[in-house]
Amino acid sequence: MSRDVIALLAESPSRRSLLDAMVAADPDLRIRLVAEGTVVELRDDSGRLVLAVQSAQRMAVATEADRLLEDGVSEELPAQPLWVEARGADLVTPDTAELARRFVGHLVDRHGGVVWEPPSRLERDDSLVGATDHPAVSALTAKNAVLVQDRPVVSLSSWTVDALARYGREGLGIQLVTPSTSVLTQALRSLLGNPNATWVVRTADGHHYDGFNGLPLAWQDGVGYVPDPHAVTEDGPHPDFRAREEHVTGTQLHVDLQMDHPASDGLELGGVVELLAERLGGARPSVWGVSEPLTREWDPAAVTAMARNRAPGETTVVFGGQPGGPDHEGVRPFSGRLRVARTDSGVREHVRFTVGYQEGEEPDLGALRPLVRALSDRDGLRSMTVQRAYGRADLLQPPRWAGVPVPVGLAVGAEGITAVGRENALAGPVKGTSFGPPMTPVIWYRIGDGVEPDSWERFQALMRHLRPVSRDRRR
Repeated sequence: MSRDVIALLAESPSRRSLLDAMVAADPDLRIRLVAEGTVVELRDDSGRLVLAVQSAQRMAVATEADRLLEDGVSEELPAQPLWVEARGADLVTPDTAELARRFVGHLVDRHGGVVWEPPSRLERDDSLVGATDHPAVSALTAKNAVLVQDRPVVSLSSWTVDALARYGREGLGIQLVTPSTSVLTQALRSLLGNPNATWVVRTADGHHYDGFNGLPLAWQDGVGYVPDPHAVTEDGPHPDFRAREEHVTGTQLHVDLQMDHPASDGLELGGVVELLAERLGGARPSVWGVSEPLTREWDPAAVTAMARNRAPGETTVVFGGQPGGPDHEGVRPFSGRLRVARTDSGVREHVRFTVGYQEGEEPDLGALRPLVRALSDRDGLRSMTVQRAYGRADLLQPPRWAGVPVPVGLAVGAEGITAVGRENALAGPVKGTSFGPPMTPVIWYRIGDGVEPDSWERFQALMRHLRPVSRDRRR
């Protein structure tokens, strides 16, 4: 497993102080710069990776550290501290955690701030002891890259993003191992929904299960974690997974939206993200980035510039809100992902947005109809689905059963309505409400409140009805 230690600095470190901190960690290790100098690796004489350090990142808001580390960690910090993360490989010798402590401790002594180190919850696993050539990866097999994170909150770090990109190109799956006490951020949870990714949860008694479905897992040499062949299938998911307890008490609304735009020099992306955030979360996003911590202040122009620079390739960014404080009264926790891709006719924005509600609070489902009306005033809506699910109000994902999301509503844009015909679309098994011009309408179908037992049946019946009618059937 990796040995993570983080410094939250009050002032920016100089190149000289970073070099001094590396010497303080271990003067005998060799320095290697990678990723255009944004990562510094310390290696021993054999070339083995011992310690990796990311360059300092100035944070847009200090409360991002509270979200990812622990409440109150930013109380004594300036409004925009710097985040420096040191990660030691899981080696028998040297003690890489101690090297990381010496490195970040030197920086804090010189520049002010705090040192944060997660309490260890995982016992060492001999299958995962050793060093690979990547700071985030504990083991490589013929099928998978295995990452181990022993932190209370496991986020979509830049280490993880890089590992996913590098080993995904090689055709390997990603397996993330955490203790059963860990939770995932929405950004990481969304990414691990990929079929080639697995969340491996280790229990206190040394067993393993899939964090999303609870099925028992076991280590297989040369492969990684696989379904446990010795598990009794009749018993179903692991008991720890079924123990919902206090872990899942709130409610979440999930919105999945696609919007098409004609390509133009004046196109600015992110407007639909702001609309969702303001209508459902209570404020515009506050921060964004390509990995966590989200270090950049929300800026649609900057998001657009990144997407242009990466075109014709896809661009995916993560955004979030920051509840709390006098400037954020009434703002609910929300986060999401914006994916931008070129299409044959222009540019497509695909937004996944989640907002959280405390136990006992009812989601503001009355805001959905005006939201669809506002979307109908903008050209290009393809579709929007809204689902309701049990989940933590802070949007963190524990490895526990929380039921399945239940459909609340569906909006279909002009292209989809034209394919089936407006009159036919309004005559479906779920009542539709039309917005916008009659020739290019958006139709909103309110399926229910997300608690009715027949919601999925109604949704599936609606989807069958909205399938385009073939010419043969029209005859």
